[in-house]
Amino acid sequence: HGEEAIHMGSASALSPQDVIFAQYREAGLLMWRGFTLEQFCNQCFSNDHDLGKGRQMPIHYGCRALNYQTVSSPLGTQITQAVG
Repeated sequence: HGEEAIHMGSASALSPQDVIFAQYREAGLLMWRGFTLEQFCNQCFSNDHDLGKGRQMPIHYGCRALNYQTVSSPLGTQITQAVG
């Protein structure tokens, strides 16, 4: 029900090789790809295990191995990413 459920449906139609340019409310896509709750926590706390090494704001997830680009804070900037 709602915005997060739509993302899960979209994620199920993508292949692992497809690159995702998400926004901050689309963490479900990253979970679908295999990002663990521990990895989410590491990013939020910017600890030693954070893939971004503490260089991102909390909930600005990204994972090169899962083809998930780091979230961009200003949402309007994603328009150009979406159109290629």
